[in-house]
Amino acid sequence: MPRPRKSAESKPERPARPQKPPAQKSPRKPEFSPTRLKTFLACPMMYRLEYVERLGRFYHRARAGYAFGSTLHQTLQNFHESGGSEAVSAEQLVERLEADWQSQGYRDAAHEQAHKEAAVRILATYHAAAAERVDTTRTFLTEKMLKWDLGPFLLTGRIDRVDEHTADGALEIVDYKSGRLDVTEEDVRGTLAMSIYQLLVKRHWPDRRVFATIHALRGGVTASASYGDEELAALEEDVRGLGLLILETDFQAVRPVPLPHVCPDCDFLPLCTRAWKREGRNYLGELGLPG
Repeated sequence: MPRPRKSAESKPERPARPQKPPAQKSPRKPEFSPTRLKTFLACPMMYRLEYVERLGRFYHRARAGYAFGSTLHQTLQNFHESGGSEAVSAEQLVERLEADWQSQGYRDAAHEQAHKEAAVRILATYHAAAAERVDTTRTFLTEKMLKWDLGPFLLTGRIDRVDEHTADGALEIVDYKSGRLDVTEEDVRGTLAMSIYQLLVKRHWPDRRVFATIHALRGGVTASASYGDEELAALEEDVRGLGLLILETDFQAVRPVPLPHVCPDCDFLPLCTRAWKREGRNYLGELGLPG
């Protein structure tokens, strides 16, 4: 005799599985680069417009100097990543320049051609100098973004190139300056970005000797400087303090101030002049500009 089937209603209900709460993502830490820090030190209003309100895309103009520098940076990055002077001839380096060339920002064709001819001369000098370093250095990294956690924020820096010296393993940070004819040791020591690059590299490779070099491409000359451990520790504390100051700043309360050493070359000047006009301020006189 077949057993009677149990109805579905007679089955005991299984308790529902408890749902796992969604994983909480930790908030992303702010990041401060040398450019951001330098911008705040130069003008908090510029920092507000660039990094808080993010208006740069509406006001930044194409500039010949930026296009020229970007082209050379890209060409030199490709040169070193392809093996440097041992693998790339001077003629091939110029061919790479043609492929990387950026035409934005030049006044006219003659202005652009003059810069292109200057770039060819720069690369010829650069290739010869690179060939002289083949036996003593090797490319360690190029166009590398390094980060270091300073607690409330991350310190970041994009480095043009780092060379390793074969004799002692020292790491040399190399920064290209496409518009400079000359450079001194004092220039290197006094540049915020070069100091921060040394701090970042030293924190990542603490057992290496680290020093920094600015390569003035137009003049084909270099200068180097280094920070000791105590200097780097002091710099780290200064940068941490500056970052905290930025994080604590109420940027909505920041107002434009005429700064003769900043405003004339600032892309945001039209925005600030409108505010000054509403205030009836003699900003042209404060900036030392003809009115």
